[in-house]
Amino acid sequence: MRSLSKTWVVQRLKHVDLSAVPNWLVPRVSRASRYEHSLGVGRLSLLISDGTERDQLLLTAAAVLHDAGNGPFPHISDGLMEQLLGYRHERALRFAFDRSPTKDASVLEEYGLDLEEVASVVQGGHRLSPLLNSRPDFDNVDNIHRFMMTVPGKPLGEPSYQPSEIAAFMSLQNGVKGIPESLRGMWLADWEKVYGHLWDDELNMIGWTMLGRALRILKEELTSSFFTLGNREAFNLIRLKLPELANELSNKRYRIILDRRYSLLMGEAWRLSDPAKLGEIEGELCRETGLEEWAIGLTADQPLIKEKPEYWRVYLAVYEASDETKNLLEDMLSSSVPYC
Repeated sequence: MRSLSKTWVVQRLKHVDLSAVPNWLVPRVSRASRYEHSLGVGRLSLLISDGTERDQLLLTAAAVLHDAGNGPFPHISDGLMEQLLGYRHERALRFAFDRSPTKDASVLEEYGLDLEEVASVVQGGHRLSPLLNSRPDFDNVDNIHRFMMTVPGKPLGEPSYQPSEIAAFMSLQNGVKGIPESLRGMWLADWEKVYGHLWDDELNMIGWTMLGRALRILKEELTSSFFTLGNREAFNLIRLKLPELANELSNKRYRIILDRRYSLLMGEAWRLSDPAKLGEIEGELCRETGLEEWAIGLTADQPLIKEKPEYWRVYLAVYEASDETKNLLEDMLSSSVPYC
């Protein structure tokens, strides 16, 4: 793990925040980095005591590298990554290694590991994948605990579990099946607390919405190199190309004027669940209201562990908000029966 932590693909994560929206834009989110989180997940993997030595090495490598494919603003940039590269961050491990200015793959080779097999564990196609792709798993057990511990002022209180407590019940043979329901319940309660906090924090959702909007506007100008940047580098690039959006986001001049359950919207609401369609609606709103393209943004996503779109929430953020834009959006989505 120590050797992997020194590679470019992992060191780069020092400049990518644990929270999708960085804490220097939103004060009430985690101050931790994806680098700290990745090493934390790696340490949890070392608690596994069964199986072969090679499986243990493979799991630890995948644990440390599970976030290495993330671009700046994790999850927010996934839509752009899929459009430019054809896949999302879970499948971008090979891309990250290929873009490394050093021979990072040689570290894996020293331990007899193959990058493609490590990537298959991260992607979910390997027998060891449940340890990184379940609920809970090494990744989200560390993620939730670390978030709660590193939000300024600890507004969510103390975590109800220790990551090592849950990890101790995981194994190479049985994956996460041995975790007691009581511990699962503690993790799930904290998970809901963290994501409820994020989705109810107006500044966080404004940041998520407008960063996503910036990437949709710039998708024709950005190249694959964008996904090797840290958060501040990426934001400076946005500032260069969309100075109004970056400046007004930094100055907290945007407001959420619509926060609605997806199931309460009508008509063309289905379009909001498709990133490409989301950009179309944003463009339509700008044309109809005469607003600049940087002045408006939409988010539609799921705030809890629910797979069906009726559980999603829709946010509309606008610079110097007006009722006209809100009313126009509602008119556009009111032409048929509610989504269900």
